Amino acid sequence: MRRANREVRQRIDQRANAASRRAEQVKRRIEKGDIEPRPLPGMREDSLESMQSMPSMKSSPSMPSMESADYASEVTEEEADAGMMRDMPLRGVMPYDPASAEEDLAQRVTEDTGSGGDPHAHNERKADEISEQMTEDTGTEGDMTEHAERKVDQMGQELFEE
Repeated sequence: MRRANREVRQRIDQRANAASRRAEQVKRRIEKGDIEPRPLPGMREDSLESMQSMPSMKSSPSMPSMESADYASEVTEEEADAGMMRDMPLRGVMPYDPASAEEDLAQRVTEDTGSGGDPHAHNERKADEISEQMTEDTGTEGDMTEHAERKVDQMGQELFEE
């Protein structure tokens, strides 16, 4: 550590003195204005002359504005302003009751399984239907565990046959 201190100390002191000298020059330049500033990089004798800049391209002409689009449906101007659109289930019922709208939506979503608006029963019936379809080839009638066991046995037999 002492050896490193002896070898490096002189360079560190030189750098510190140079930094202090530059700081004093900046102060004098600001306060008194008697020190000649360093030339800018482009103004030095050793710097290359700058290249000519490219001419600017012409701007493209602006496009003409489009006409406002008209409504594609038979919705009147008042209905369009109110946010109504063609084939809306609640058309002409504004303001609507959120509870009845929720019930109506639940009935429409669950009608394919005959769940009567109950999303939980709908999900159960859909899951049973999907498991029946998946287990059809093994004849396990929706039992996923038995289906998996039969599939493993079947694959094992096919593997050992080859």
